[in-house]
Amino acid sequence: MLMRLQEPTICKIRKTRVFEEPILATAAVSGDWHISPIVSGRQLEMLGKAFRKIQPELIVLQGDLMDSPAEFDNPKSVQKLREWFLTCRSFAPTVMVLGSHDYIEPRKNGTVDERAMGRWKKICQETGVKMLNNEWFETEHIRIFGMFQGPEYCRTPEGKHENNPVVFENQLVESRQRFTKDRKKARWFVAHAPDMTKRAREILAEHFDIASFGHTHGGCLPLGVDTIVDKMGRHGGIVSPTLRPFPSNVRGVKRFRGLVEIINSGMVATQYCAPKATQYLNFAKAAEVNFVKIGTRKLD
Repeated sequence: MLMRLQEPTICKIRKTRVFEEPILATAAVSGDWHISPIVSGRQLEMLGKAFRKIQPELIVLQGDLMDSPAEFDNPKSVQKLREWFLTCRSFAPTVMVLGSHDYIEPRKNGTVDERAMGRWKKICQETGVKMLNNEWFETEHIRIFGMFQGPEYCRTPEGKHENNPVVFENQLVESRQRFTKDRKKARWFVAHAPDMTKRAREILAEHFDIASFGHTHGGCLPLGVDTIVDKMGRHGGIVSPTLRPFPSNVRGVKRFRGLVEIINSGMVATQYCAPKATQYLNFAKAAEVNFVKIGTRKLD
């Protein structure tokens, strides 16, 4: 298959360790697949190679897996999604959360597709992927809580496609009673978008060891520039998927008190619903998989 200019050229694996040696569990983080006509089998091949190399014990998918809910009406896109899910499941138990593109139609002023939830439940049942809708999933060493941020967070009352961090804070406040302080396992929070208030970050740091997000596409950094940014210790980008210049807090690993915060840049730079000229950024941006190694906690 000939490579198209819309396709990333490489898939990078970024390693993060939580707690101390010895390592008890490993996980791989991916997301922002934006499956659509511009996403080919080559991205799936790169993802499979990354998983084969690191052999994760859990796979975490952070939303925007479909470019829009309308892609469920495209048999080729549905088949791609099924193949990607089955590839993940062939390596490890797989959990996912929904992103805004998975149930909100970006080309129709942020209209919620009422059919989307049923469609996602169906394909998850068919493939064995676990969709976390404000609920827990456990392995031997990890307890992971997935939050579906909801349409109130992902769009304004005017229908503009924009995140509202205060809504996210309110969701965390309402869900606090469901967060456990059990320290026997690593506690992981996953949602799609990382925009949050200071109070939201404090709540996550109080109850979780890890928080991971996607959504930002890494600031759409071209090939090589992201490595330079990493070495400089910065977390910004060049242009966001919404064409905002020099976005911040869009990539990498940061620490807040005892919380390890991961922002995964996903598989593509820009999506099918974006202006066509920007789709060629995909060729210059590396896809990304985070490899998380969870060690032994030193209890107080």
